[in-house]
Amino acid sequence: MLENHRLKVLMEVQQQMLLSNFDLKLFMQTICDRMCLLTDADDEMVYAAVSGTLQPHLGIRIKKNGSLSGLCVTEKEILYSLDTQQDDRVDKKATMRVGARSMVCVPLFDSSTAVGVLKVISGRSDAFSSRDIETLQLLSLALGSELGKQINYDDKIRVLNDYEQLLIQLRAEIEKRKELEIELIQLTERDILTGLLNRRGFSTRIQGWINQDSYKEDSFGVFYLDLNKFKQCNDTYGHEVGDLVLVEFAKRIKQAVRETDLLARVGGDEFLVAASLKNGFDDLVQVAKRLIGQLESPMQIMELQLPMTTSVGCTLWVEGMTELDLIRVADQSMYLAKTNGTNRVAIKDELVV
Repeated sequence: MLENHRLKVLMEVQQQMLLSNFDLKLFMQTICDRMCLLTDADDEMVYAAVSGTLQPHLGIRIKKNGSLSGLCVTEKEILYSLDTQQDDRVDKKATMRVGARSMVCVPLFDSSTAVGVLKVISGRSDAFSSRDIETLQLLSLALGSELGKQINYDDKIRVLNDYEQLLIQLRAEIEKRKELEIELIQLTERDILTGLLNRRGFSTRIQGWINQDSYKEDSFGVFYLDLNKFKQCNDTYGHEVGDLVLVEFAKRIKQAVRETDLLARVGGDEFLVAASLKNGFDDLVQVAKRLIGQLESPMQIMELQLPMTTSVGCTLWVEGMTELDLIRVADQSMYLAKTNGTNRVAIKDELVV
């Protein structure tokens, strides 16, 4: 009857090992719980798993040197202490603390690597029979191999979790760098005072327009604007007022074009606009008129009412024109408009408004 009982429990242990499904804690606890049925032990432990009277001592750490468990791993054999208080191989204080008067330590090996120790203890001296030790020995190889698999799987999961955390950190770092790159681009391609594009930012984007529009029926126009008598305004009212005039001018230019158009400050009081045009020359003139119209009302700067005017030179892009061609023609047209009064528009060599 006793042998049938042992065989049944052994089979249950094997089955529970399979059902643990790579759950290391469940596996170790299963071994602890089932081993109580195979010996007369009050309790047993496999490092991180305990049951019975040892439950309050879960997580206890035993030094490898000076302990029966450490010696068990070193010598790679089952060790039996009939009376722990009379055995120099045993940490007597530790065994007294957990109530172990006799104990069996079974090394658990996966191949030749120690992966754990199965410790069976009793509050009585000489509590284990040769049959108990044989039973433990019978299980040790299977338990060691399975525990090795469990530990290996657990380590891999830990590595994967660490790798996942690393990926999260890397993604965060990448996003942070992207944000910094955007900020750097803003600093290198934007005018600090007005927030418009600077010469570099305008150049980068207009080149994209040139390359793209080579394959489209729609065209675009480039407008060169200059604030008339801006130096006189600066000299009379100071640079603070002058800066506010530029900011207001930039704001009014925005109101004359679409959000998708390009606006840039390329000099002290000189601005560039590139606007998409569906109807070519007619749209070019209409946009230029809108730009001039933004200065019909005086600027309210602090307590001052400042009537400001502009001169606009513009050109229509045609295939083959480069960025430098566009800006050069628009700039020359602006000077033509400027020499012929205020709020004037010139296209190439011809005054329009």
